Amino acid sequence: MSNSSADSDKIELYKQVHLRSKKELSDDEKIPFLEKKRRSKWIQLVLNVSIILLFAYMYTQGLTTFDDWFYYLLFGIFSLNLFLIYFQVKHINVLIDHINTERDRGFSV
Repeated sequence: MSNSSADSDKIELYKQVHLRSKKELSDDEKIPFLEKKRRSKWIQLVLNVSIILLFAYMYTQGLTTFDDWFYYLLFGIFSLNLFLIYFQVKHINVLIDHINTERDRGFSV
């Protein structure tokens, strides 16, 4: 029973984070909103990977005069950003699955 309670607490937290101002929407309106948000997060992931690759290329080719520590700092920041965005995508996927499951059962989320 506590596992179900922990899952419902987790879902409520995801709702608070990802549906802040959209809680009053119906389930049918929440899904497209969350899918749009998920698409936006994937674009952010691609952009972050592109930036990491650009700076890695610049570093290996010696195209700029930045110190090594600057590249390490940028790599660390963008890697952390990738990690956090990836977990946001996972949370959005869980929330979409939960809303679809509840809607199929006939409950309103």
